[in-house]
Amino acid sequence: MTRVIVIGAGAVGLASAYYLRKAGHEVTVVDQAPLAAKASGHNAGWLIPSMSTPVPAPGMMLQAMKWMVQPDSPLYVTPSLKPSFIGFMLRMLRSCTDARFREGSAVLAALSATALSDFDELASEGVEFEQHEQPLSMLFTDGHKVEGRVTELELLDGKLPGFSWNHMSEADLKAHKPVLSDRVVAGIESRGDRSVDPGSFVRGLAAACEREGVELRLGAPASLEQATGGGVSVQVGAETLRADRVVVAAGAWTNEVLRGIGERVPLQSGKGYGYDFPVVPGGPTKPIYLAEAKVAITPLDTKVRLAGTMGFTGVDESIKRRRAGGILTGVSGYFEGWPDIDGAPEPWTGLRPTTPDGLPIIGALAKHPNVLVATGHVMLGISLAPTTGKLITDLVGGGPVPELLRGVSANRF
Repeated sequence: MTRVIVIGAGAVGLASAYYLRKAGHEVTVVDQAPLAAKASGHNAGWLIPSMSTPVPAPGMMLQAMKWMVQPDSPLYVTPSLKPSFIGFMLRMLRSCTDARFREGSAVLAALSATALSDFDELASEGVEFEQHEQPLSMLFTDGHKVEGRVTELELLDGKLPGFSWNHMSEADLKAHKPVLSDRVVAGIESRGDRSVDPGSFVRGLAAACEREGVELRLGAPASLEQATGGGVSVQVGAETLRADRVVVAAGAWTNEVLRGIGERVPLQSGKGYGYDFPVVPGGPTKPIYLAEAKVAITPLDTKVRLAGTMGFTGVDESIKRRRAGGILTGVSGYFEGWPDIDGAPEPWTGLRPTTPDGLPIIGALAKHPNVLVATGHVMLGISLAPTTGKLITDLVGGGPVPELLRGVSANRF
């Protein structure tokens, strides 16, 4: 029996632990934070194959520079002179071409092709979580932006089972709930995506892991250390643990874990903000994406979640209220009478692990082949968690490298 330690009890780490244990491995999961306390619990909760496109896109960096002077813009970069940050941004700039965007979209579409069936499989195996399946409306206040979204959707045509989309008619827009403002000029409705309460998904995975015999060790920091004989050990508080394989699924903190063995992957944290509003009459009843404001709206059983912004600020979990408030400002331009901004709840934040090409990192490190990395999913960490867990399990099992991993190798940079 192979002994595996997973560092990180977010969605990706727990999904990896679940499938590893189902495959017969001895598994321990280590995390300093409580369940769902970080980005895995603080996100839009979308299972969104139709928006499986890389963050680096043509024109993205130019737009970020234009927004740098706006303290509440949806995309921003806090300049840094650190060589790692400069190198990351230069690599991201090189990824903002049409050709690389199309290549990255194809990789993400392939990874996302089984995302929904993977969630169905988990539910059938007794993993409990809140899940919803409704059409997604993407709303536009600038009619010129519609063409760009149509181009993205056409890249996905035929690649996602059960997915379809259509332009919303004027009647559709007039019947929309919440009532739309006059600024909204167009909409696209898609079918084939879903949403979950991400916190419930993480907790459901954790409970399923424990039922299968996975050991969860929460509340203690973990780091890697070089062991004698060329191996790697895991330091958990004052205790040293040894394993045959180590899976690092520590999100934005991945490089802090890897530092002890002299490894580093090109990763920056993309800071997101959000609010959880109460459910009220006339509020949203299905997921909505506000194209220009870049805000996702997710109706759940007990709340309506607003999530948005992408800020490259380093590993910084402090809440900048003006920056978070940009979400509220953006939303107010699309609806009449919703939400109650004056009664807005406290904002939250989550750090999304982001790579320069916008694709996840899944696989073993060249210099430390017993250490596997599973991170860099940006805004697809929930959606791709089961797929990633299965791929990690295949790698630990020692079989042929799955074709899906060709574009997301840990050693591609």
